[in-house]
Amino acid sequence: MLAGLLAPLRLPERVVEALESLADAAGNLDAIRAELILVRKQTEPLGELLPALHGIQQQVEPLGELLPALERLEGRLGTRLDAVHEVVVALEGDDSHLSQAVGELQGELAAMHVTLRGLQDDVQRVTERLPDPSRGPLEKAKDALTAGGD
Repeated sequence: MLAGLLAPLRLPERVVEALESLADAAGNLDAIRAELILVRKQTEPLGELLPALHGIQQQVEPLGELLPALERLEGRLGTRLDAVHEVVVALEGDDSHLSQAVGELQGELAAMHVTLRGLQDDVQRVTERLPDPSRGPLEKAKDALTAGGD
């Protein structure tokens, strides 16, 4: 029974504890208020940046459409580069073959040059053995038959 009689007296203790708790919290409000003022000062310029950010976003949106086109272009360029590489490899093979053929032709031309020199020497020797045109036909025949009239 005594507990029932003291119950109304306990309520004021709870109220006092609650008031003390509120007083402590109110003491912390000044620090929280100072922090809020600092945050507000730091974030005020952000309001001005929002329109600029929106403008940048509108400018960037078309770039998103360009990315697939750039990827397709990259694929086509890669394919063409592969084709050019194949052509270069084929040309290098042809160049090697042509270089070999040119070397063979140079050898054949050198052999033909030697042959032509020999023919020129033969013509020169035959020309030197021809009879003198100022002499008569019988003398020329005699010289031709006797190899120079010695």
